[in-house]
Amino acid sequence: MRQILFFVMALWGLAACGRPAAPAGVVSSVSPAQIQRLNFEYVVGTPRISFAIFDGPDPLTNISNVTVAAQLVGDENGQAVAAVTAVPYTNYEIPYWVITPQLPTPGIWGLTAVITLANGEAITAPFLVEVTNEGQAIAIGAAAPPSQNRTLATEPDLHKLSSGNDPNPAFYQMTIADALQTGKPTVIAFATPGLCQTKWCTPVLDSVEAVFEAVGDQANFIHVEVYDDFQNLTFVPEMAEWGLQTEPWVYVLDTDGRVAARFEGPLSPRELRLALDPLLP
Repeated sequence: MRQILFFVMALWGLAACGRPAAPAGVVSSVSPAQIQRLNFEYVVGTPRISFAIFDGPDPLTNISNVTVAAQLVGDENGQAVAAVTAVPYTNYEIPYWVITPQLPTPGIWGLTAVITLANGEAITAPFLVEVTNEGQAIAIGAAAPPSQNRTLATEPDLHKLSSGNDPNPAFYQMTIADALQTGKPTVIAFATPGLCQTKWCTPVLDSVEAVFEAVGDQANFIHVEVYDDFQNLTFVPEMAEWGLQTEPWVYVLDTDGRVAARFEGPLSPRELRLALDPLLP
């Protein structure tokens, strides 16, 4: 019910505030295209907002450009954010887009995507995000908790360390506390590859593995399976230590053990490399 109410509020707010004009020279129309948000924690500043674009049950294809404008719903002063261009990540099982707009005020923001198709037609699709002053997950710039996650040294059965069908043993060699002492960047994936029910979260660990294969021992790579019991689905203690209530999350730590980047939801190898590469020797 809460989600339905938010969606109605978003549509009301966008209708009241209007939509951004389409680029000159194209025909603008309202489309059945739907935006599906793929992450849910948005903190004041420049939050990462990832989303997919659908036409009915299928991803919308032939997209040449997406811009997104934002307006604070219910703000009498009409606080708005100029349109930003979304970055596409098509090297993922289902293509997704990312924006990092400047959202300076907490509250419910109505966003409107202007989607320009390959034929020049522009269509619009509204969606909603709720921005808060503080998030629950460990934030960018914070020191990483020195977690004592399970490893092959403490649990020799690899299939108790991961719900995946073919876990990579390299991801279970060290604790996060150990990684913080190495002076290397670290990639930590909190995910449950075998128990995820969607195409959005299942490939995240595949993306991490692809980057691991590319950079080798220049960085530490750790997978924390989010469940310690695959029958009762109880969270491992590291989820609470990192303030996580959903999965997947991927964190990139710098050489000092501070959070350089974090990703909730889908993550392509290219997006991960953009965060990790500046930290490599």
